[in-house]
Amino acid sequence: MLKESKTLLANFDKYFLRRYQWRYHLMIVDNHLFDCYTFFLQAQRANEKLLHSYDLLEIPRDEALYQQVLADLQAHTKLSIEFRNTHHLVHPGTNIVHDLEHGHGRSTRYRPETD
Repeated sequence: MLKESKTLLANFDKYFLRRYQWRYHLMIVDNHLFDCYTFFLQAQRANEKLLHSYDLLEIPRDEALYQQVLADLQAHTKLSIEFRNTHHLVHPGTNIVHDLEHGHGRSTRYRPETD
């Protein structure tokens, strides 16, 4: 097994706690901005909006390495995997100007400079 796969599985086992009434899924981001693949474990408590996201592994863009790490992950768990690509980012519909859940305690509306 590759060193990267061992690191990924160790991090997965560390954060996948199998808590009662929690939903878990994996997300893999093909990040073209930083030329890498990033693996995340996301956990959400039942009936709550807040999502906990744990960074499991980041590997350089190498298709053979990615396919092997992905195969090792799929052999280790049957959790659903969501794939995202930074070339196809999705706008939330409206600009987010006030979001207390993600650390924006004040408005992020555009404010013109004053002289």
